[in-house]
Amino acid sequence: MISNDPNVDSAVYQGCYLWTLDKNAEPAKRAVKRRRVTMSSIHSEQHERIYTVPLLQGKETQENVQMRSALFEESWHPQERIIHVQEFFDSSTSLTEEHDVMVVNIDPSQITNLKSALKHINGHVMGVASPIEEDDLPKHGKSGRKWNYDLQILYDHVRSQSIQKIIITFHDSETFNGALLNDIIEVIKIPFVCLFGIKTSVELFQEKLRRTIIQCLHGAQFEVAQIDVDSIFKNVSSLNQGKLFWLGSGVTNLILQAQQHSIHSIASFTRSLQYAHMTHIFANPLSVLLKDPFPHKIFPKEIYEGVRNLNSFRQHAEDLLDQKDFDTARRLLGDNVFLHEQIKRGIKKSKGVLEGLVSAVELLAVIQESLNIRATESWCNLYIKAMAGQLKDSPVVKENLLAVRKLSSDAMARLLGNLGHSPLTDIPAVLDDLQQLQAENQGAEPLRSEHDTHYAGLRTTIVSHKVELSKQSASLSKQDLSYSQIVNRIDNILVKYFQEVLINPQELFLHEILIYDFKSPHREVFAAKPRHAMERALSSPRDYLGCNCCRGTQHGLSATHPATSILYQLFLESGAIINTSDLWSAFNIIVGSEDHEDEEDEHERTLALFSQALAELKYMGMITSSRKKADHLAKTMWNGL
Repeated sequence: MISNDPNVDSAVYQGCYLWTLDKNAEPAKRAVKRRRVTMSSIHSEQHERIYTVPLLQGKETQENVQMRSALFEESWHPQERIIHVQEFFDSSTSLTEEHDVMVVNIDPSQITNLKSALKHINGHVMGVASPIEEDDLPKHGKSGRKWNYDLQILYDHVRSQSIQKIIITFHDSETFNGALLNDIIEVIKIPFVCLFGIKTSVELFQEKLRRTIIQCLHGAQFEVAQIDVDSIFKNVSSLNQGKLFWLGSGVTNLILQAQQHSIHSIASFTRSLQYAHMTHIFANPLSVLLKDPFPHKIFPKEIYEGVRNLNSFRQHAEDLLDQKDFDTARRLLGDNVFLHEQIKRGIKKSKGVLEGLVSAVELLAVIQESLNIRATESWCNLYIKAMAGQLKDSPVVKENLLAVRKLSSDAMARLLGNLGHSPLTDIPAVLDDLQQLQAENQGAEPLRSEHDTHYAGLRTTIVSHKVELSKQSASLSKQDLSYSQIVNRIDNILVKYFQEVLINPQELFLHEILIYDFKSPHREVFAAKPRHAMERALSSPRDYLGCNCCRGTQHGLSATHPATSILYQLFLESGAIINTSDLWSAFNIIVGSEDHEDEEDEHERTLALFSQALAELKYMGMITSSRKKADHLAKTMWNGL
């Protein structure tokens, strides 16, 4: 029906519409498919874009900025490759070494329903990191295409690739939806293995599964081996080839204690090590001096001025003055070219000393393992003591050397065999002499030295009705005396080596560049104190805002402070129960202006600021409504507590 009224649109009453194709119109272009963004492409783009801020108050050259970025890549990536031990649910690399096994990791945060779970499984099995699209699927059958959540794709791929087993790991199984977990297990009809991460108990986990699902599973419970952080840190720190700098004793102890007491994941440990490298390179303009090979080009003068302000440089200059070498000290202070060459030599020499120090720690750890001593120091503890300059003449070294002197010939031969790759060049010759002496030994018992307690005894004598005890050594055979000489040679080699190598790293020239040992950045990032920062920001807003209006008011209240800061100061001066009316009156006196032309607008503005500040204090958990009095507030937080 069409209306005759000219004011009414006839299309409103039209029953149907006929659409015809315009032959003269150009054909519509197909929408361009968006480029798929995979994890590898994201990492590659992030690798190309490294944001490094120029230091030295913006005076650092762009060349030095790029050099520091390259130094971080050169320093961190070799150590990142060494960190090969991962968490249990990140073990797909070791599991997929066999070509007939596929591993799929399922995270509950990424899976919302059964369809997304099947897309995720199909995508990972097909080798696509992101959810697969229809165009990525192979064409099969009459229809030619399949949906990206069709399990026929998984079945065809398994048969074509001769895959015997699919391993599906469920990270944090307790957080999974029970119905979704049952559907995933029920819908897959090919041979697969499910690895469930259970943090509570198996009984509680079984309550999520239906009986029919439990009957389809053949379960086995096992404990996951704990991650050995000490071995990871050992592999990272003992990398002498290509090592640019080392971590100091303070920051190393801080990282390991945090790992043992509160954090138990390899990812957090890796982030701690990476942050140490980032801090030392990205926040230190002198890190460009770590470039290997050392640049021949002269750096800007700010770099040399920074070197002259180092404590190790000042100590080096004082040593030159004590040696009456005034010319060298004068040139170090005034000639940048001469200082450039001295830095080059100093970095190379100090780096060699640190490499020898780490090698001594490894040697001492090998000796401990060969001696089978019950109370032994871990490699990390030995490293911490060495970097703190506490390992030389320490009880650990003395006890190990004493135990070495008491070894029999068989045990000594095994120890020297383990020290074959050590920096001790005299050990192979001593081992040859020992083996020759063992071949000449006709007895069944191994040879023992004069230091062995087997030959030591106590002699009792009575003098004037008093009993006196004295040590007495039994007579040694000719071969035992020869073995004692070999033991003394080994002891002299070890004592001399440890005395030369175990130095105090803090006494090295330019040790501030080669050793990173600042604990405060790690404490602020990995053990942050938001309560302290919040109280400081409210008490002293000038420290964060940097505005001129708050600069002159170091203590007390000021109308130029933010409203929340003003109300916080009044909050500190109040008791446990605060009268809201009194709080508003004090706030109005400070913030409100009596000289304002429109008093009503000024009152509304002040009231709005008061309401906003009060709401922010409630949001931060400092105050709450009092249950005793309706017009009062109760404190829930006290300053410093």
